[in-house]
Amino acid sequence: MIQMTEQRFFQILWLTLAIKLVFAWWIPITGDEAYFITWGNHLDYGYYDHTPMVGWWLAALLQINDSMLWLRLPSVLITTFIGWAIYHLTRSHSQTAALFAASLFLLAPVNLIAVLITTDTPLILFSFISAWCFYKAQQHDQFGWYLACGLLLGLAFFSKFFAGLLGIAYFLYLVLFVRRGVRPYVGLLLIIAGTIPFIAANLLWNYNHCWNNYLFNLYNRTSGSAFSLVTFSKYLVVMVYLFTPPIIYYLLKDFRGISKILKDADKRIYAALFLIPIGLFFILSFWKVIGLHWLLSFYPFLFITLAYVFSEQQLKCSFYFMLAFSVVHVIALIVILALSPDLLKSNQRWLKSYVFSAYSTQITEKMNTIAPDHQWATGSYGDSAVLSYAAKKRVIQFGRGSYHARQDDMLTDYRALDGKDILIIEYTDNLQHFARFFIEMETGVIDVGGTNYYYVKGKGFRYAVYREKIIEKVMQSYYQIPDFLPVDSCYMVEKYGAVNKLK
Repeated sequence: MIQMTEQRFFQILWLTLAIKLVFAWWIPITGDEAYFITWGNHLDYGYYDHTPMVGWWLAALLQINDSMLWLRLPSVLITTFIGWAIYHLTRSHSQTAALFAASLFLLAPVNLIAVLITTDTPLILFSFISAWCFYKAQQHDQFGWYLACGLLLGLAFFSKFFAGLLGIAYFLYLVLFVRRGVRPYVGLLLIIAGTIPFIAANLLWNYNHCWNNYLFNLYNRTSGSAFSLVTFSKYLVVMVYLFTPPIIYYLLKDFRGISKILKDADKRIYAALFLIPIGLFFILSFWKVIGLHWLLSFYPFLFITLAYVFSEQQLKCSFYFMLAFSVVHVIALIVILALSPDLLKSNQRWLKSYVFSAYSTQITEKMNTIAPDHQWATGSYGDSAVLSYAAKKRVIQFGRGSYHARQDDMLTDYRALDGKDILIIEYTDNLQHFARFFIEMETGVIDVGGTNYYYVKGKGFRYAVYREKIIEKVMQSYYQIPDFLPVDSCYMVEKYGAVNKLK
């Protein structure tokens, strides 16, 4: 049986850090990461999908190096830092419980193998430190802690909109649990004051950029949402995966433990900051698929709570399961990385996507032999970003694309491409629909990593046809700004003119 000591904990911390560094070096770049690197290469105070923090981080990192190990380093270090912080926050209650709880966090598969740099990376850090300031504010009732909490919440909001749920948790905690006169409510106003500069900057950016963030998050990505037990069931699966069965079993078995700490002013704060967002997601899950990454900024609070609620035996049993669970994940990922692309041959879509990322440099080398002087393009925002990273030059998105990741709409002006030559890379050989956009075109095959990709070498781009067939539909689908929103400027209208609203 493992005896958890501080020395053993630091062995786990350094081992998990080493594993994460290996995976950060080994895992091929993903489309999302390449897309955020595009943000870093075009510094702004807002972007199409989200608030800008990860773009700022990447802009700073890119000044030094553009290797994926370097760019992923914040993701690697943040989870290690939080694991260490969980131990220091809870050791005054019980050092053994603190060591086990922090080790559980470090070993959780989502922290051990998910080393990608995404919008969640700064969100997790700023949310954790903001919650710590809120905890200190409740301990000391000092206005400085409340203001610091608000400023960090603002930074979390500038990372991702999900930070708003943490703000709701602060409000509900003060309303439900705090009975200390008006001082905490003045503190709440200071929290709000700390977030206002960030909210104002975001509103200003959207006012000048077609209200992109709000159209995307409130309209484009939520259209068609309806009550569904299927989405609720998926949320339960996500919860079981993140919590793991032993933790769920012990929580349900001794539910009074949580009820008990909710009566303890020092111990209930993190439990409440975890349970409130999880509860809100629980309600939302009946209408919307809740992604696993949606919960990550609240995930550390679970392990702080476990240090207070679980007995040493319960923590030890949970630790053994988590250790085995993580070993399975690590071995599985090693096998996938070592044996791919052969391992993926039974699923052509996965195979092509993996090879496109893992062999992106080879793809760009072959594109250079075909048409080095053409404007390069793909039909996917993620694929275009991957090739942009590999080729160290702009690769545009050609066609309608999806409802998300449409940053290229800002960066590309198709009017300037009228009459130009474009080289387009596609996954399938269904290429004839491109003919209408060019005076003439030829097609061919690129063989990379034992996988075929197909190209269109288009001569004389017909902008007028593209505007009618693609741009107008894009504007009707994704740029229909509600009448009640004031608009200073919208780059799509400025470039391509207005189109009729959908009836």
